[in-house]
Amino acid sequence: MRAISFMLVVAVLVGSCAFAAQPDPVPASSTGIAVAQAAGTASKSVLMNLDGTHWRFERVAGQRVPTAVTATLQFADGHASGKAGCNAYGAKYQVGTDGAAQFQQTLSTKMACLQPSGATRVERGIFAAFRKTAKVEMHGGKLVLLDATGKPLASLAR
Repeated sequence: MRAISFMLVVAVLVGSCAFAAQPDPVPASSTGIAVAQAAGTASKSVLMNLDGTHWRFERVAGQRVPTAVTATLQFADGHASGKAGCNAYGAKYQVGTDGAAQFQQTLSTKMACLQPSGATRVERGIFAAFRKTAKVEMHGGKLVLLDATGKPLASLAR
C-alpha cells in the first residue's frame, strides 16, 4: 500500500512538470513598448537596437529577484525569449523607427515550480510587466521596463 501511495505521488509530481506551449491570453496590442536610451538628459532619448542583447532580471514589481531564481530576457532576430523564474517563454517583437515596439504571440511553458523559493512570484511579476510595459530605457547600464506613467516595472542587468 505504501509503495502504491509513493508511486501515485511521484506520478502526480512528474505529471505536473509536463508542459505545453500556450499563447499568452493578453492581446499583443496591450504590450506595446517604446524603446529608448537615455542620452545626456532624461528628456532626450535615442533609439537603441536590442537585437543580440542578453539580460538578467534584477528587480520585478519593486522587489529584488532572489539569487537562486533564474529570470532572463534575450533579443535575437525579432524574437524575445528567456526564463521567467520557472517557465521558459518566447515572443515575437518589433521595434519601429520611432521607438515604438510590441511583443506579439507570447508563448510559455506551463510547469509548476515549488523551488527555488520566489520563482512563481518572480514569474507572475515578469509576465505582468510585459503586459504593462509602455517604454524601455537604459539607466546606468540597466534596462528598465516602465509603464505608461513612467513607473518602473522591472530592471535588468546584462
